[in-house]
Amino acid sequence: MNFSKVNLYSKKVESESVFEKGDSAFNVLADQILEIGDVNEAMRSIVQEGFIGNDDRPVGGLKDILTKLEEERRFLLEKYSNHQELPSDILKELEKYQFFGSESLTPELAEQVLTKMERLNELNEVITEAMKSGQIGDLDLDALEELLGSLSRVQIEEIFRMITALEEAGYLLKTRDRFKLGSKAIKEIAQNAMREIFSQMRKGNLGAHDTFKKGDWGDLTGQTVPYEFGQSFEINLQKSLFNTVVRDGSSIPLRMQKQDLEVNEHEHLTQSATVLMLDQSRSMGMYGTFTAAKKVALALYWLVQTKFPRDKLFVVGFSDYGMNIEGKDLPESTWNHWVAGTNMHHGLILSRQLLARQNVANKQILMVTDGEPTAHMEGGQAYFSYPPTPRTLDQTLKEVKRCTREGIVINTFMLEMNYFLMEFMDQMAKINNGRSFYTKPDQLGRYMLVDYLEGRKRKV
Repeated sequence: MNFSKVNLYSKKVESESVFEKGDSAFNVLADQILEIGDVNEAMRSIVQEGFIGNDDRPVGGLKDILTKLEEERRFLLEKYSNHQELPSDILKELEKYQFFGSESLTPELAEQVLTKMERLNELNEVITEAMKSGQIGDLDLDALEELLGSLSRVQIEEIFRMITALEEAGYLLKTRDRFKLGSKAIKEIAQNAMREIFSQMRKGNLGAHDTFKKGDWGDLTGQTVPYEFGQSFEINLQKSLFNTVVRDGSSIPLRMQKQDLEVNEHEHLTQSATVLMLDQSRSMGMYGTFTAAKKVALALYWLVQTKFPRDKLFVVGFSDYGMNIEGKDLPESTWNHWVAGTNMHHGLILSRQLLARQNVANKQILMVTDGEPTAHMEGGQAYFSYPPTPRTLDQTLKEVKRCTREGIVINTFMLEMNYFLMEFMDQMAKINNGRSFYTKPDQLGRYMLVDYLEGRKRKV
């Protein structure tokens, strides 16, 4: 079905969309993508389950419509009885269903009821297939409204409308029956992650961990730049007032707006190369910590992209094996559902190889994990054991030593506080002199971004 040709309003129900534009529609999808790790699975989930619109209005999905369909079939079965003498051909058709109501069926009424039951069965098959595929283009909205009412039609129209808004705004790109994220979607997800974490950072201090202060940003250059969200709020009042007068005139009182604000620019003195090692082991997903870690990775990715363009940031995921993750692929990255293992050894090897190619003075690894290493590499093959064998621990610590010899600092952020992990981190710290932090998943971003920023001087 061509979405642009869909009648977006029911004949019987006037309804304003819960979406004004694609931006508001994407807010619904973004959280699903972060949680599920696949845009097509996220879309399937919305089609099946429905969603809550921006005005907190619930929009039902296919499961809700299937429930209505079953209620309609049960209503017919409970209302009518086939104990009346009827033509044999009609009786044969009625035997497919177990009517147990009190109202007798006449031949004419029986044919009407049978026709409706058959249409409900056909609709059930189409909806069941749409539940599996996540594609709703084959649904006949007129038939849906006729059989189940105008509200069911409106619900599907809202889902159509959402998909159309996302495509038109450039958030989703469609190839045949598959979607992929547009660059605008990746940017928006990363920006949202950074906003969320910076908002947490402003709410209070971090206990024993020093917070980042604006005085750490380096020397003034004498220039100003337009204020952007996330920057040090060191406003240059003279330039900001000048912008207000140019825009709105000199009448009193002056009405300053956000676009008038300019901040002092500081000198970017350092350049660094960082690998974020992201634990993708099964426990990260089973205990609900991977989504929080992925948000931090996205926030750090966007921070470097927009504020530290001279810096290098790489992401290495590790579970049974290590793997490089491109920044554009972070929103759809996920944890390993099928294979056990925390191959920190392979993750460190890949990280060290990436940093070896960078000609900068500051090289570091920021590792997020919830457990000690349980796998290591031997001849290109991963070997897993839980509890970890001495061989796994030894090989991992040898890689820590190689990183240390190459001037790479390893700072670790632990999402679980257990004896084995803490003991292993102590051994790492003795070799590398890096730091280890224990933090809850919802505070990970505050700790990691502060740790990244503390040693930086940049232009803001």
